[in-house]
Amino acid sequence: MGAQHASVPRWTDERPHIDPSARAVALVEFGPSGAAAVRGWAAVVPDGVPARTHLAPAADEDTRALLAEQIAAARVGWRLVLAGPEIEVLAARALATGLGVLDAEISVAVTDAQRKRVFCPHCRTTTTTEEPVGGSVPCDGCGRRLFVYAHVSRRAGAYLGFMADAEEAA
Repeated sequence: MGAQHASVPRWTDERPHIDPSARAVALVEFGPSGAAAVRGWAAVVPDGVPARTHLAPAADEDTRALLAEQIAAARVGWRLVLAGPEIEVLAARALATGLGVLDAEISVAVTDAQRKRVFCPHCRTTTTTEEPVGGSVPCDGCGRRLFVYAHVSRRAGAYLGFMADAEEAA
């Protein structure tokens, strides 16, 4: 499968615009680079549109609780904006879609794509790495050597890994 068919998002330096039809906006920033992007977005939220900004150190259980609270109170026109390193933005996006948020309701700005999560289909563990797509990493769960595949699971917020030496092990 060629790179043109990969599901790896192509991040750009261009920041998405705030949806002009938004009736409320939740802005979640991860790290200093995410904060800079969110400040820019917050400045262009239309007058009269409620905007809540949240600093999150990571897309963890605290972020899940925050998103669950925001989503439970959301009404038609609510939008979610995520900014920061890819590893956190993809994980937070997966949390949000798992809670029922639609793709069209989410905007993202990725400020750093070096670190990534790699999902192991053998033991269902997610390993954090700086290996690029095409590299390999030992699974934190089962120890298998995982090839970092050019596929990002939107549900898991992670790259797919598969056993790098599967043919040799058979």
